[in-house]
Amino acid sequence: MSLFVDTTDPDIRTKVEDLRPTPGYCLLVDIVGSTQLKDEDLPKWIAYIHNTFASVRDNLYLKFKPLKTIGDEVMYYICENELREETPLSIFAGLWGMITDNEPYLAKVKISAAYCREAYDITFLRGVQDIYGKDIDLTARLMSVAESQEIVMNAPFVEQVRTEYTRMLNKEQFECVKKIRGPWPHKFKGFESEGYIDIYKAHI
Repeated sequence: MSLFVDTTDPDIRTKVEDLRPTPGYCLLVDIVGSTQLKDEDLPKWIAYIHNTFASVRDNLYLKFKPLKTIGDEVMYYICENELREETPLSIFAGLWGMITDNEPYLAKVKISAAYCREAYDITFLRGVQDIYGKDIDLTARLMSVAESQEIVMNAPFVEQVRTEYTRMLNKEQFECVKKIRGPWPHKFKGFESEGYIDIYKAHI
């Protein structure tokens, strides 16, 4: 459970000072044109969103649970030590499956993905699991430059995907890695001190 920042707790300062980063993978999947979807009748647009979120869960292996939804966007945070038999490569393949799934009952999505070193397992709401940190903010910034049926990634995420790919004997099962393009240097609000940040994209 995330550390609840409880200002009435006399030990909260010590607990906060003892916090250590929780490295992992932040994934944001946003339904494209979701506002226009709501021009459909109520059962229809609810079904679109339900089906699309179900597809996200299927593509990310049901054992990974979403952290939260923000409107018509779903957020995952997969801690590095939770990967077990999965890898950054299999996560990327799952994301690729989302943007290439053209079933008529699914909405189009756009995705941002980042490997996070600066992420902390804290919450400001009692009993709620959450994650905060500058790399989480960067994942949201990446989404701001994503287009429909596109994945935007930070360099550490892509490095891990490509490194795992070079080790694979069955590379033909992960041809989607060849769709990754970049880097493109980009400046993001709130990250001025970092200067340009390299971003990568994959789209159909």
